Amino acid sequence: MSLNPTLRAARRALDRQLPATAAIRQLPSLHQGWIAAIRKAIGMPQETLASRLGLHKQRVSLLEQRERSGDIKLSQLRDAADALGCDLVYALLPREPLDAMVQRRARERAAHELAAVERTMQLEDQATGIDAERIDEYIARHITEKDLWRDG
Repeated sequence: MSLNPTLRAARRALDRQLPATAAIRQLPSLHQGWIAAIRKAIGMPQETLASRLGLHKQRVSLLEQRERSGDIKLSQLRDAADALGCDLVYALLPREPLDAMVQRRARERAAHELAAVERTMQLEDQATGIDAERIDEYIARHITEKDLWRDG
C-alpha cells in the first residue's frame, strides 16, 4: 500500500499516547451526568452554579438534562466544568491502534474489490480464488490511503 509517511507518523504518534488514555475507558457512566454528580458531591446548589454561569436556576436543570440525554453543546459542558472547578477532557479513543485500523481497512477494501473481479472470472470459468497473498499483492499495487474510507 502506498502509505503517506506523514500520515503514518501521525498515526504512530497518536498510538503512542493511547496507553495513557486507557483509564478513561474505565470511567463509570453516570446516570445523573457529570455536572449534577459533581455539583451535588461538592454541595453546590443549582442556584450557585446558575450564578457562576450567568443563568437562571431553571437553565441549570435544563443543562443537566441535556447532558444526560447527550444533547449538550461542548462549549456548555466546558463552561459548566469551569464553573465547577473542573477541567473538561474530550477525547476520541480508537478501539484499536490506528495503524492496525488502516491495515484492516486496506484488507477489507482489497477483498471487496477482488471479490468483484473474482465473480467476473467465475462467469468466464477463470476463477483463481482469493487468498491472503493475493490480497497483500493487491493492497501493495492498488490501495492508497485516500481509497481506504471510500464506501462501495
